[in-house]
Amino acid sequence: MKLVKLSLVAALTASAFSVASATPVEEAIKNIDVSGALRYRYEGGNFGSNFPGHKGNLITSKQNHLYRAQINFKAAIADNFKAFVQFDYNSKDGGYGKDNISNTSDGLQVRQLYLTYTNEDVATNVIAGKQQLNTIWTDNGIDGLVGTGVKVVNNSIDGLTLAAFAIDSYNEKVVSGDQKYGDSDASPVLNWDKNLYGAAAIGSYETFGGQLNSQLWLAYMDENAFMYALDAAYSTTIFDGINWTLEGAYLGNSVDNKLKDTAGAGNGNFFALKGTVEFGGWDASLGGLYYGDKNKATITTIEDQGNLGSVLAGQEIFYTDGSQLNGSYGRNMFGYVTAGYTFNETVRVGGDFVYGGTKTDIHTGGKKLEAVARVDYKYSPKLDFSAFYSYVNVDANKNGKGDHNAVRLQALYKF
Repeated sequence: MKLVKLSLVAALTASAFSVASATPVEEAIKNIDVSGALRYRYEGGNFGSNFPGHKGNLITSKQNHLYRAQINFKAAIADNFKAFVQFDYNSKDGGYGKDNISNTSDGLQVRQLYLTYTNEDVATNVIAGKQQLNTIWTDNGIDGLVGTGVKVVNNSIDGLTLAAFAIDSYNEKVVSGDQKYGDSDASPVLNWDKNLYGAAAIGSYETFGGQLNSQLWLAYMDENAFMYALDAAYSTTIFDGINWTLEGAYLGNSVDNKLKDTAGAGNGNFFALKGTVEFGGWDASLGGLYYGDKNKATITTIEDQGNLGSVLAGQEIFYTDGSQLNGSYGRNMFGYVTAGYTFNETVRVGGDFVYGGTKTDIHTGGKKLEAVARVDYKYSPKLDFSAFYSYVNVDANKNGKGDHNAVRLQALYKF
């Protein structure tokens, strides 16, 4: 087994190390950290005959098998320098219909490749190359937006992380409308040929008998928009064994005149507030959202639902027409409740209920609701299983009324 393992790693890294150094590959491999993730999803959805609006952002296929694998290699190549490469496999099989096949032609691709310089005297890292952005406006999971550029991260102040970044290309490209290529859901409103510059301050402090976590973000996407965001969450124990958390988020932007003229875009504002109580194995939350414009296209995030999962609920409702956080026409207001119980700190059974609506003068809006049932099983520290069933109903008055049902089963292993 040792020879097989050595052969695999050597095959993936030999060329890089033979060029960078005269050190034998076997010696270099000893300093390599290997990590990654394996994910399998089964999902399916169906629609009522009069479901209003576009369906492309929802789970539409009756049967899909989705596979994702990522393998990461990190190696110290010189004093203060580390190299990182991520190989990615992303494939889908259609399980329903005569033309669907089991896809065996997709291969590994290099998804991230960057160099990190560390100066411990000033607690600063400089990261240059192809890397996942991990901002408040982008997905920070394994599907997140990748760009090529430079990021500087400083941790010299206790409890505070400062970051700055400049990105000049992405693994996303909007072709027309909401058609795109890449492995994430990029905003169809933005012009993705432009550079992105930004900075962030992320803090975590003990104060007033509890824990305060905060984020402040600023960014400018050339000829697109100036964006700003603030998120703050305060957690404390209010009675013996009862934990309480209050989180609020505001994301805003001022779009460029060119974007207003070409895409009919307007300035975006997003407000969210959520309160959560945990006692024993029980948890419950109450929250609300307000965002968008009824007669203009606005953005809250630049990719999918960004890193806003902690202030959202539901599963499919924010992909309905007019409610997409990464760009759509519509003014939205939603309230939600969630509740669940965790057995033996391993299995959580719960549900979400979201109710609200979208007002729009261009696309289908109307009253909307979603009910979600969830089961999550933490089998081990590295292996998780999860499942959800979602029911969405949209009542667009004279433009139609219909429902959408979706289910997803997932296994996720991280090592």
